[in-house]
Amino acid sequence: MTALVTWYDVLGVLPDASLDDIREAWQERKAVLQPGSMAGVPPEVLSAADLARHALDEAWRVLADPATRESYDEQIGFSRPGEGLAPPWRGPLGPDVGLGEGWSAADAEALEPYPDRPSRVLVPRVCGLFYAACMDVAGRVGLRVEPVRLTSHPMPVEGLVVGQAPAAGDWVRRDSRLTVQVWHPSERGGEQPAVSG
Repeated sequence: MTALVTWYDVLGVLPDASLDDIREAWQERKAVLQPGSMAGVPPEVLSAADLARHALDEAWRVLADPATRESYDEQIGFSRPGEGLAPPWRGPLGPDVGLGEGWSAADAEALEPYPDRPSRVLVPRVCGLFYAACMDVAGRVGLRVEPVRLTSHPMPVEGLVVGQAPAAGDWVRRDSRLTVQVWHPSERGGEQPAVSG
């Protein structure tokens, strides 16, 4: 099973990141999702935060252990210095990180690059990802992201995607708009983001 999201995407680091960089990214993202910053948020935000915490912990588990990371890198086609380049048709596809429905072989084929790019693409699940990872994943399939900020006075941290339209699994025209709702912890205590269904 493959997906467009890698553990590196979840943490917002490059595949050549040092263990210290990986640890720092994991700690920064976990800090945003601490219970104190989540007090009084709507259920949609809590649900996305739960997905994000689970994915962050799994990314840390895989990437913090050198042997597990090496095996993972092989599995997703990342090469290390001196190992040569992966074939051009192999992108950074990794296992489904639990942020949505799994991808079937037919779905993966629809996302493979080839001379006549498909006019329709499958919308990935981006809820539970931080905004930069959402942008990367959407860009890989050819979607344009339009963010909707839910917090009027956000802290200066990367936001968490808590909603999306169209829904994950829908087929849309390439270059379509993917509207995402982005939540940030508020600088003002007690502020409630307005999340619409």
